[in-house]
Amino acid sequence: GVAGVFPEPQQDPVIAIAAVALRQGAREPFLRVVFTLLPCAPLRGATVRSFDTERELLQVGFGGKNRDL
Repeated sequence: GVAGVFPEPQQDPVIAIAAVALRQGAREPFLRVVFTLLPCAPLRGATVRSFDTERELLQVGFGGKNRDL
């Protein structure tokens, strides 16, 4: 990628997708999850799911398959 330029999907890999979910009116999230390409260190307070390929990461991160977190 190029510094200061938004990533281009044709040349820049997706390496992480993170999500935080709150119930309406709640102050604290009930879900914190990070999907990563290849393993990473644990993240306090979050569930980390690692994948071997960008395809797997995107399929799970965007609900394509395996919806269990």
